[in-house]
Amino acid sequence: MTSEQPPPSYNELAGLIVELRLVAAAQAATIERREARIVEQDAEIAELKRRLAADWRNSSKPPSSDGLDKRPAPKSLRKASGRRPGRAKGDPGGRLEQVTDPDVIVDHHPAACGSCGGGLSDASGSGFRARQVFDLPEIRPQVTEHRLHRAVCGCGYTTTATAPDLPTAAAVYGPGVRAAIACLSAYQHLPAQRLAEAMDCLFSLPVSTGTVLSVPARAHDGLGSFEAQVKDHLATVPVAHADESGVRVAGKLHWLHVMCTHLVTFYGIHHQRGRAAMDDLGVLPGFTGTLVTDALAPYTVYGDAQALCGAHVLREPIAVTEDTRHDPAWAQAMIDVLVEAKDAVADAVATGHDALDAETSAGFQDRYRQAALCGIAANPYAGTGPRSKARALAMRLRDRTTMYQRYMVGFSVPFDNNQAERDLRMIKVQQKVSGAWRTLTGARRFARIRAHISTVRTHGISPLTALRDLFAGRPWMLPATS
Repeated sequence: MTSEQPPPSYNELAGLIVELRLVAAAQAATIERREARIVEQDAEIAELKRRLAADWRNSSKPPSSDGLDKRPAPKSLRKASGRRPGRAKGDPGGRLEQVTDPDVIVDHHPAACGSCGGGLSDASGSGFRARQVFDLPEIRPQVTEHRLHRAVCGCGYTTTATAPDLPTAAAVYGPGVRAAIACLSAYQHLPAQRLAEAMDCLFSLPVSTGTVLSVPARAHDGLGSFEAQVKDHLATVPVAHADESGVRVAGKLHWLHVMCTHLVTFYGIHHQRGRAAMDDLGVLPGFTGTLVTDALAPYTVYGDAQALCGAHVLREPIAVTEDTRHDPAWAQAMIDVLVEAKDAVADAVATGHDALDAETSAGFQDRYRQAALCGIAANPYAGTGPRSKARALAMRLRDRTTMYQRYMVGFSVPFDNNQAERDLRMIKVQQKVSGAWRTLTGARRFARIRAHISTVRTHGISPLTALRDLFAGRPWMLPATS
């Protein structure tokens, strides 16, 4: 017979209970850590989804970064105007019109009657119908030979005639050819090989890629005084725009800086993005007006006042409204007040006013402040770890209220920084075409020529005409009225 096991003693039961409690506590701690990790992972997943969903509509990313993926239609912030699409009633539109003094006239007379077939040689005329054809003639280079005659004086000395702008070699390209090369390169963004082919195809003028690459160097040297004048001009304007964008130069990341107004453009390329670059380029340190920028911190030390781009900040509340984890009502309220204030300013300018009335302005400012405070309250901060994007946005809107509202109180200050972004856009097109600049010298040459082209266009001057004058030794300069 087997003996029965004795029941556990009190001490054994107490020890077992303690052990079970320790196991339960350990399991509870493990569950708590796992739950905390799940919460952390959920936040990371939500942040990654937010980044994946970021595009040009709801972030500072350019439209080109979206790639070829089909994106949903953007949510327009504009209100319906009530107008039907298409040409407005009474608008004459645009089309090719006949000229009163054609270069060539070709007369066509009927040979026989369209009814009876009789001859019309003795018939009297009854007017005509004009049909004009606009076409390009075959373009061929015009070669001018300068013959410098020599004469022998009675004293035996031989004198050779001199000519203005004497060519330095037996055969050279004139200002028109160099202007066409510079225009196709810096304005139309053709790479060197394709540009050489285009010169042959369009003008029956074969040029080498070496010639194509030498033209920007001459243009850059001839525009030194122009760039100095632009810098002096920008230092004295009351309102200017500034922005920057990354570019690849010599295999490394550099930064293209732009400072501009509606009349002039300056480009500078530097290996840094922040204040050191802005000081080295020598434009912003002397500026004393209102500088319109994005929210990059180094800009805040320049000028007597700052205005932050409304178009930039509108994209961030749009992203907040698409995040369902928190109440997005404050973000929509901020969007509404910014857009409505912008429209109110536009209406006031159109009716000849120079400021919003006090009640309207105070109303917009109060709504703005309330929306920012609601955004902070809707996105609480636990005191540890990074703040959420929504809270950081709401705090920035609160702390930099004056900069974001500058356009509401000063009509000379625009709502957005689109002027600088437009000037940057074509540089990015050049980078897409060429991929990168091989040397910093080449990049700076392109930037100076492109700044000249951008400036002359705002003054209603053809870039080709301005470049022709440049290579003829008559570079265009800013008029005194600018």
